[in-house]
Amino acid sequence: MAEPNTLYQYSLLNALMHGISTTGPTLSEALKHGDHGLGTITRLNGEIVIIDNKAYHFPPDYTNLQPLPPTEQMPFLMITRFEPTLTKRLSAPLSMNTLDAALAPLLPAKQNHFLSVKIEGPFSVVRCRFVPAQERPRQSLKELGQRVSPVEFRDVRGTLFGFWSPEYANGFSVAGFHLHFVAEGGEKGGHVTGFEVDGEAVLGAAAIKDYRVELPDSEEFQEEVVTNAQAADLHAVEGARH
Repeated sequence: MAEPNTLYQYSLLNALMHGISTTGPTLSEALKHGDHGLGTITRLNGEIVIIDNKAYHFPPDYTNLQPLPPTEQMPFLMITRFEPTLTKRLSAPLSMNTLDAALAPLLPAKQNHFLSVKIEGPFSVVRCRFVPAQERPRQSLKELGQRVSPVEFRDVRGTLFGFWSPEYANGFSVAGFHLHFVAEGGEKGGHVTGFEVDGEAVLGAAAIKDYRVELPDSEEFQEEVVTNAQAADLHAVEGARH
């Protein structure tokens, strides 16, 4: 079993920007490294969130969520065994724009560590974006990100989970918040670009200083030099805030 509050990552966001997306760990392999996480599946055919060892797949056509098949591979994955060191019961409004303030004292005190973040409760709105699947091998995430479909869920209870990555991590992940959402009951969710909480919610978080990255051992990964994507391109396709 993984140590709590360590972060395992498979592959690089820079690799997805190059369209490298055919191999990765299966769910059973991923769960050896933690119980909460997020990622994408092969050919960028939707994204996933893992909450309490349960994995949900967001199809790119934003239809209802589906359980992730145990044999499906994840060419990009970030996962941790989540044990919050900070827990707050919130009664004041919370949004993506005020999340960093709500995470005090972890931010800014731990701004050069990774953070895991979980919010449970009623959301007045959750804004998500969906990226189409690859139509050909090596189609870049930057190209796919030009055809993003935005979706809003209103007055919904659920769980939001993800990570804060420090500025220097751009390209490995995306600097700032990278968050995914699943509604109570598991019927809808997605990659979060914004949210608002008006009612009482529970915020949990932990600082992460043990960060392990496993690189793909595939011909696809070695076909060309993986270069650093522009920060603006990473944030445009991921919808992150930092």
